[in-house]
Amino acid sequence: MKLGRFVRARTISDAWHRGLNLIWQHGQEISDERGTRILELLSLQVVVEDPYHEMIPAEYSWNEERLDEYAHQLLSCENPGFEYTYGERLRAWSVPGCSEMIDQIEQVIRRLKASPSSRRATAVTWIPMVDSAKDEVPCMIVDDFKLRDGCLNLSVFFRSHDYAGAYPANLYGLARVLEHVSKEVGARPGSISTTSASAHVYEHDWDRVAEMIRTKRDICIHR
Repeated sequence: MKLGRFVRARTISDAWHRGLNLIWQHGQEISDERGTRILELLSLQVVVEDPYHEMIPAEYSWNEERLDEYAHQLLSCENPGFEYTYGERLRAWSVPGCSEMIDQIEQVIRRLKASPSSRRATAVTWIPMVDSAKDEVPCMIVDDFKLRDGCLNLSVFFRSHDYAGAYPANLYGLARVLEHVSKEVGARPGSISTTSASAHVYEHDWDRVAEMIRTKRDICIHR
């Protein structure tokens, strides 16, 4: 088993293709807790330098309207009936039995306004007393913002990452979150870095991913 790979990409589209290729070439086939077969690469780190150019890969199944809806959910505390939403955890974080709601994104903004070099502008989605007892738990665990030289960069930790199905949507939504926070603190939105403890491709996507990789390889050969 190979542990740890690093990708520095210019765009979301480029990062998706290169990450999928690494998982396909170096991933290990396992069965997860639900008995689902996946191809998995541990500790995949990806830096997207310009998340606002080529935001939607041509082969991705979600259109801009659906991606905008997903991005809205990341910034909204409203839950339309899901087990949880990232927006609910980020904008209305609460401990069971406690009436206080914490808007972590607003806290991040306040910290950065008070101290632009802060290392404490961090938001989390995991609630131990809730998630330790559940099967459906957040995949994205930590969002950390660093403001340096007038540019705001976002680093994100995923415990589990459906790279074929979810990565482009995740990055599109995170780009909108970064855009929002950057505007509020008067900074330029910068890069988005992700660390995926388990970056994987589900069996039902194997044929599609194999065809994408073959097509990309054929294009490069015939250029």
